Amino acid sequence: MKKTCIQRGCAAFSFPYFEGWYLKHQNQENTIAFIPAVHGDKNGKWTVSLQVITEEGAWYFTYPKEACRISRNPFGVRVGRNIFTDKGIQVDIKSRDLTVKGCIAYTPFDRLSYDIMGFFKYIPFLQCSHGVLSMYHSLRGSLLVNGRKISMTGGRGYIETDKGRSFPKTYLWTQCGFGKSSSVMLSVADIPFLGTHFQGCICAVHCGGKEYRMATYLGVRIEEYGDGKVTVKQGKMRLKVRRLEEASHDLKAPQCGEMTRIIRESPSCRVRYEFWSGGGLVFDVISEQASFEQVKDSL
Repeated sequence: MKKTCIQRGCAAFSFPYFEGWYLKHQNQENTIAFIPAVHGDKNGKWTVSLQVITEEGAWYFTYPKEACRISRNPFGVRVGRNIFTDKGIQVDIKSRDLTVKGCIAYTPFDRLSYDIMGFFKYIPFLQCSHGVLSMYHSLRGSLLVNGRKISMTGGRGYIETDKGRSFPKTYLWTQCGFGKSSSVMLSVADIPFLGTHFQGCICAVHCGGKEYRMATYLGVRIEEYGDGKVTVKQGKMRLKVRRLEEASHDLKAPQCGEMTRIIRESPSCRVRYEFWSGGGLVFDVISEQASFEQVKDSL
């Protein structure tokens, strides 16, 4: 991959700044996600991190900025001995509490028809911008996690990315893969905009070979929003989400370009998704392996 040192690109960024990637891998019994990220504080000082999250816990590692290389087209991020690309990953992590080593290959990405942010993608001063690299891809390979071999062959993957200054003050995010190749991603967040705030929504559903899109820029309405629940409606489409059980761990999140905020995420928990389109029920799924994150005002 074409490699770019983050320190060479400092002049291209407005500080504070962060950019991270969320790579999720699941088989029928296991979930493991890797979150490589770069962050520049208000003084332009770069730091690099890699987080690992499983059903058992979450771990945070730091690296010198020289250990990071980034390519955006094609996608590729290297942090130390760990490589994440559109073809797969190669991981080599060794610490007192966690060791992970192995390789996983990807099939071609199931990409969105256009950017999940719509025209908001072109607004430069947003606090945080979101991207989806792959709604679904198959996995082949295995990882050795604390001495236990976990085969991911036949499993599913999902990849997204965020960049900006800080995560939203409050937000709800969930993602789930189910069936042969279906996937849903939904985020509702508090968005600061030109001195005011609004509750924004982005949502993509891939099911039955079709893409369904709901978003603020398409006129979505948030009918219900509360603890562990959200319902959004746009035209004849409606998505209702209910978290049935929680299994969360602490993660570090960016605040003004520094990883100083603590949030909680359930990488694999029980969630119900009901989706209607054109007046009919498309699916009603209860997944035991859904990812769910809801952050209230913790700033």
